[in-house]
Amino acid sequence: MKTLGLFVFIDALGWEVLRRHPEFLSDIAPDRRPLETILGYSSACDPSIISGLTPSGHKLWSSYYFVPGRRSPFDWVRWLGFLPERLTERARVRHYLSKLVKKVCGITGYFQLYNVPFRLLPIFHYAEWKRIWVPGGLPEGTSIFDMLQAAGKSWYVHDSNKGDEGKLADLEASLGEGKISLAYISLGKLDALMHAEGTQTPKVGDLLKWYDGRIRHLVELAKKNYGDVRLYVFTDHGMHDIRQGWDLQKEIETLGLKFGTDYAAFYDSTMGRFWCLNAEACRKLEVFLGNHPAGRILPDDELDELGVYFPDAQYGDLIFLMNPGLQIAPSFMGRKAIKGMHGFHPSDPDSKAMICSNRPLPQGLQKIQQIFGLMCESTGIEPPAGRAVP
Repeated sequence: MKTLGLFVFIDALGWEVLRRHPEFLSDIAPDRRPLETILGYSSACDPSIISGLTPSGHKLWSSYYFVPGRRSPFDWVRWLGFLPERLTERARVRHYLSKLVKKVCGITGYFQLYNVPFRLLPIFHYAEWKRIWVPGGLPEGTSIFDMLQAAGKSWYVHDSNKGDEGKLADLEASLGEGKISLAYISLGKLDALMHAEGTQTPKVGDLLKWYDGRIRHLVELAKKNYGDVRLYVFTDHGMHDIRQGWDLQKEIETLGLKFGTDYAAFYDSTMGRFWCLNAEACRKLEVFLGNHPAGRILPDDELDELGVYFPDAQYGDLIFLMNPGLQIAPSFMGRKAIKGMHGFHPSDPDSKAMICSNRPLPQGLQKIQQIFGLMCESTGIEPPAGRAVP
C-alpha cells in the first residue's frame, strides 16, 4: 500500500481565522489545533517548517541585513539612487527592477526590493539567496528535500513563480502519475487578500470555500493511486488587523545620529532592526526605544528563547518589536500602513498558526517547526538528532 504525505500550506490561515470559519474541511480534517509561530515573517517560518530548525539554526530570519565596508552584492545598484522617486515609488517599476537585480545577482530564492531606498541598498545583503525548496537550499542545516533526495524518494514541491491555480494544476498532474511520496504546496491568495482588506472581510470565507473544494479534489485524486493519503493543512503564522501606522524612521532621525556613520537600521513592517556603529549611538537608541509607547526592545535571552538570537548580530544589535496592531509606516517594506499584517510577537493570539489533519495529531505537536517531523514520519525518514519533532 503506497503512502502519500499531502502537505497543504495556506499562507496566513492562522488559528483565529480558522476559528471564525469552523466549517473549513471540518469533516475530512477534523483534528486541528493552534501552533506557535516563529517571530518574523515567511522568510523565517518557511525554512523552519521544512527543516525542523529555528532561524538560529538555519540562519534565515529577515530578508536583509547590514554589511559594512562595501561588502554588499548590491554595491553596483547605487546608480538606481539617482532615479527620480516619483518613478521608483511605483509598484510596477519596483517589480521589474526586482527582477533585474535578481537576474544580475544570480539570486534563485524569493527576492523583492520592496521599498528599500536605493541609496541604502549597497550597505545591505540579502539572506534568502538560494531557493529553499530544493536540496541544498538552506544556508545551514538540511531540509526535508535534502533527506528525500538522499533516500531516493520522489516528491512534488510548488513552483513559487506560479499563482495558486497554477500550483494546484501542477500538483493534480503529479498526483495522477502516482510516483511521489510527499507533496508540499504553498498557497498565497489568502495572505494577499488579508494584507489588502484585513481578516474580517467576507471574501475570506469565500476564498476558504474555494480552497476547501480544491483540497477535497486533491484528496480524491490521490486516493486513486495511494492507499494511505495523509492530509495536513497548515500555515506559518496568523494575521493581525492593523489599527495604526507609526513613523518610527522619522522619530529615529530626530536623535541626531547619522545613518551609516553612527548606526544602520532596517525597518521591517513590525520590527526596527538596528546596528550600533559606536557606543553613543547605542546608548541613544537604547534610551529612546527602551521607553517607546509603540513597542519594546527584545532582550537577548528572549530572542534566544524564540530561536532568533544571532551572537554575531547578523540581523541587528537591537531588535525593536512593535505592539500588535501597529505597523511601521513608512518602512523599508512599504510606504503606507495596510489593512492586515503579521510579524508580531508569537505569544499574541492573532499570531498563532494552525494545523488540521485527517489523522490524529501527536500530543506533542505545538510549534510550526515540528511539522518537519510529520513530513519525516509520513515518508519513513528518520529525522536528524536535535530537530524539532512532535
